[in-house]
Amino acid sequence: MQKLLPIFPLILSSLFGFSQVNFSGYLVDETDKSMKDVTINLYEGNNLISTTKWTKKFTYDLKLQSYYTLELVKDEYIPKRIAISTFEGDKGAEPFMFVMELIRKRQGVDDSELDFPSAIIEYKKGKGEFNFNSDYSRNIKREHEAALHQTEN
Repeated sequence: MQKLLPIFPLILSSLFGFSQVNFSGYLVDETDKSMKDVTINLYEGNNLISTTKWTKKFTYDLKLQSYYTLELVKDEYIPKRIAISTFEGDKGAEPFMFVMELIRKRQGVDDSELDFPSAIIEYKKGKGEFNFNSDYSRNIKREHEAALHQTEN
């Protein structure tokens, strides 16, 4: 038993180090129609760790205590980024599901100005759950719409 005691903290830390939470999302266009063949680049910090093509829905198990960015890319659509912080997350947190809308590119619109994350998701310790920052997303959507309408007029 004494031989096991020194490795017990190592076993515990490895269990906590691999704690994960599930994030899923539905992929839709501006008319709420499901989308096919959307490429999602997954970054942990600034490192690209996965590139996968998804249809209608995507799902990732993300480890806790990290920052992630999901970059959604499809030809003829404006790329979108979702910032996710799993810091302060609880390994018992419920899976988090959301809908991500891709907007079709407009001729003459420079979408390089629209490269900020479209959504921020982070753990709210006081609520005990992950939270989609809807105020931030509404403001970004207004900015995107203003940029798109500016070139149409």
